[in-house]
Amino acid sequence: MRIKRLFWQLFTSNFLIIFLALLAFTFVITLTIESILMHRVSDDLEARAQLLHEDITQRFASDRLDDLDALCDDLGRRSQTRITVILPDGRVIADSEHDPRSMDNHRSRPEVQGALGGRVSTSTRFSATLELSTMYAAIPLRRHGRVFGVLRTAVPVQTVETSIRSIQWQIALGGLGITFLAGLMSLLISRRITRPIEEMKDGARRFADGELGFRLPLPRTDELRDLARVMNTMAEQLQDRISVIVQQHSQQDAVLSSMIEGVLAFDTEERLININNSAAELLNIDPEKALGRSIQEAVRNVGLQHFVEHALSTDHAIEGYITLVDTKERFLQAHGSTLKDTSDTVIGVLVVLNDVTELRTLENVRKDFVANVSHELKTPITSIKGFVETLLDGAMHDKDDAARFLSIVSKQADRLNAIIEDLLSLSRIEQGSEREEITLVTGSVYDAMVSAVQSCSHDADAKSITLHLDGDEALRALMNPPLLEQALVNLIGNAIKYSEESKDVWVSAQLGDKDTVTIMVRDEGCGIEAEHLPRLFERFYRIDKARSRKMGGTGLGLAIVKHIAQAHRGFVEVQSTPGQGSVFTIVLRTTIDRDDDLEVA
Repeated sequence: MRIKRLFWQLFTSNFLIIFLALLAFTFVITLTIESILMHRVSDDLEARAQLLHEDITQRFASDRLDDLDALCDDLGRRSQTRITVILPDGRVIADSEHDPRSMDNHRSRPEVQGALGGRVSTSTRFSATLELSTMYAAIPLRRHGRVFGVLRTAVPVQTVETSIRSIQWQIALGGLGITFLAGLMSLLISRRITRPIEEMKDGARRFADGELGFRLPLPRTDELRDLARVMNTMAEQLQDRISVIVQQHSQQDAVLSSMIEGVLAFDTEERLININNSAAELLNIDPEKALGRSIQEAVRNVGLQHFVEHALSTDHAIEGYITLVDTKERFLQAHGSTLKDTSDTVIGVLVVLNDVTELRTLENVRKDFVANVSHELKTPITSIKGFVETLLDGAMHDKDDAARFLSIVSKQADRLNAIIEDLLSLSRIEQGSEREEITLVTGSVYDAMVSAVQSCSHDADAKSITLHLDGDEALRALMNPPLLEQALVNLIGNAIKYSEESKDVWVSAQLGDKDTVTIMVRDEGCGIEAEHLPRLFERFYRIDKARSRKMGGTGLGLAIVKHIAQAHRGFVEVQSTPGQGSVFTIVLRTTIDRDDDLEVA
């Protein structure tokens, strides 16, 4: 169905109604005028016949019929009327236009039959004699109450028809003029009616485009004025509600964006409908490309896919763990719950992800620490208890055995004491760093290096290891001299301990980037496998446990070095190649800037 504008519908309808009304009016007027003119001609013919009635009746009465035809010719010429006298048998005895003797019998003519019946009768038809459309009027001729003949008058109706056509043309021209004026008025009225509607349509389109601050002008028509007022009120309410929704959406986005937890929302078809930045970073996906896609396309993790499927299939909240494997293994704790609308219909599922990799790592470290410290403490305690029991069983009476056993007990007690001292030292360093109780002053890095080298020179001489010291004496950094010296002693001691005899150990310092100083301890020892480097600074972590214990280490030296470096707001790192040696680097600050923390390796 073809759609038309309201303006053209109104204009076309009004114009068509006016045109049809004028056409009907013209038709009715034409018929009326034609009827009036015909009646007037009929009446005129009857009146003429009545005027001739007395004269013709007298001629019949005096039997003067010879000059009747001449009389009809004379009267017909003067009145421009055809006059005919007809006997009851239909014979024409007088006619003003033709010779009566040559004329047909007229008894069958309708007007003649009517007159012979005693009444005035009229008829309009084509005349073969005159070859024109003619109106006839016939009256009966009576004498002594008896019809003795018919007097008929006739005139051509061509003049009437011409007059009627003239009147029709005049009415048509007037109708065209009236139609044009009416069409113009209809155009103006239609425009006046549809203009406010057009304005409302444009206003509604602007509302749909988001221009809710626009207001429709109020038309003068009462109904349209109310409609415009209602639409303005609707736009104002929509603007207020959309503002509230936008504000709520912005707040929701701000909350989701600021959340550390990853948040994902899926619909019932498992298509991703929302995701925050944390979840995108955790899952390493592009939010713009992932939105609207199924979980199989958006997130290529079977564990999360199964979790979402399970969350959609149950009414209660669920929890689970998901493992991510990319550059490194990560563990996520997932919480899932269904999303419902106001009618309590499930429309999707919400998944919250927490990265618990660090917590799990710390838990593993704690477990390892508990196991290691238990083992490290149990070994000397077991040894001490065993030798004490041996002495109590009688070995104390043998001076040589007693002295040897007591020496072993003393050695194990010293080892136990060293472990406890290292644990206490590590605890003090951690607590002091957390409470910011460790005082840092600008001091000479070179002096701390010299003191550490001197402290380790005896052990180096025992293995014929040469200690090389390299650094600018003017090099200064923020430090706690006793703690820094302790860290360097631990590093230098490890370098000596794990180096073969007659090797070299280098201790050097230089300026680094970002106002830092780097102190390096390099050896030519056995080196460390790459798989051990990430856990090297953990408490009690040993690469070769049997060899480490044989060399007398507590397993806490490097952990102490790490926490001393962190207490200096720096860090320690290691580079090592098996069979070639290792390089331990401590990075210190030269200035205090709490807002510019170094990245801890």
